[in-house]
Amino acid sequence: MSTLYKDKILNLLRTSRAGFLSGEELARKCGISRTMVWKHIKSLEQDGFGINAVPSQGYRITAEPDILRKSDILSELNTAVLGKNLHLVSKIQSTNTLAMDIATQGAPEGTVVLAEVQTAGKGRLGRSWFSPKGNIYLSVILRPNIPLQKSPLVTLMGSVAVATAIQETCNLPALIKWPNDVYIQGKKVSGLLTEMSAEQDRIRHLVLGIGINANMDCSHLPDDVRLHTTTLAAETHSHINRTMLVRQLLQSLDHWYRQFLSDDQDVLKEWKKLNITLGKRVMVTDCNETFEGQALGIDKEGRLIIKRDNDTTQHIAAGDVSLKS
Repeated sequence: MSTLYKDKILNLLRTSRAGFLSGEELARKCGISRTMVWKHIKSLEQDGFGINAVPSQGYRITAEPDILRKSDILSELNTAVLGKNLHLVSKIQSTNTLAMDIATQGAPEGTVVLAEVQTAGKGRLGRSWFSPKGNIYLSVILRPNIPLQKSPLVTLMGSVAVATAIQETCNLPALIKWPNDVYIQGKKVSGLLTEMSAEQDRIRHLVLGIGINANMDCSHLPDDVRLHTTTLAAETHSHINRTMLVRQLLQSLDHWYRQFLSDDQDVLKEWKKLNITLGKRVMVTDCNETFEGQALGIDKEGRLIIKRDNDTTQHIAAGDVSLKS
């Protein structure tokens, strides 16, 4: 069945929540038969929508499922680059893996891969990312014309976009820990992972992967992870409208990516405003070495500047950084 009529019926029912719409009226407005209306209603019910059907009155929506729908995301999306080409899947090993594959095949910049569940989600340094239903798992293909050494700045740009999207959608104090984590009240709510295909002197494409804990139940997490993890639902004490959050995230990414291409130092200034790392004592694990020091700042390429306890200064491009009490 065509999703066009299904989406149109859904939109008509949504705009008429206070009252019923008859099958005859739905058929007339959609230009299809009443039998087709009934089939689309049954399909919506299979998707999880609660629909009250009353003889001689018609249909009305009584409940909506917590699912992401492509048409809902795109209907009010206002972006210049991101999200025009959107792949939405119910279950996948990793959105980053699919995005890297289709980027290699020529998928245009701004293509987005979005999934309800990941079975093999990726974290930094080869770690896995627990990816149950109810969260946001999104990867976007970028093709920036920037020097190779500036590619780490894309992760910082993404973290600014995630933090601001959470602030604007949920009114929560989302802040950034170098290089790729977003925190609320000292607990992690989001992580980013950038993967790249490059030649010696140029970037073919980048994939920026984003995971945001929205509505999942943290009790399912391992004990050591749960202590340092939160969700947007837990922080707001309310269910998160993931469609609205995805839309705001894409718009925020679109804005900050264009800003990044125009003047990457503006992005670094915003990152510094939102960070919780600079000025703090940190422990760094880098290339099988662990040491402590003070985080002084970040350089123009996004590397973390650490003053070690032996008074030497080191620029860290990758590794684990934890804040010390």
